[in-house]
Amino acid sequence: MTTQASCCGPSTGKPITNEVLVISDSCCNPDAAPAEQRALSTVGKAITATGARTKVRLVSATDALSGALPAPVLAEIQRQLSGGLAKPPMVMIDGAIVASGDFSQTDIESVLRTHFGA
Repeated sequence: MTTQASCCGPSTGKPITNEVLVISDSCCNPDAAPAEQRALSTVGKAITATGARTKVRLVSATDALSGALPAPVLAEIQRQLSGGLAKPPMVMIDGAIVASGDFSQTDIESVLRTHFGA
């Protein structure tokens, strides 16, 4: 598993396809850092447990707003956040929020199996 951090720095410019993104607001809210680390660990363990051929990448809210995510994906994140349907940290696969807030390794394993056939 490879984790690529991208908090408050320039976007990596990598496509979101075949990556599991963890979207975090810890760059703007330092109190969210423990939740970010739990999310990265949970996703990483789920990838390892399922053998899914993917990697996890951290995207900060700042990077997301600065163009690290396509506009339609960013609009969907903002819609779900404003509607109370999602909260950071969020897990995204192929532009869709698949988990947010407090989620378990089992939750992520299930999504990985469905999405990657792991």
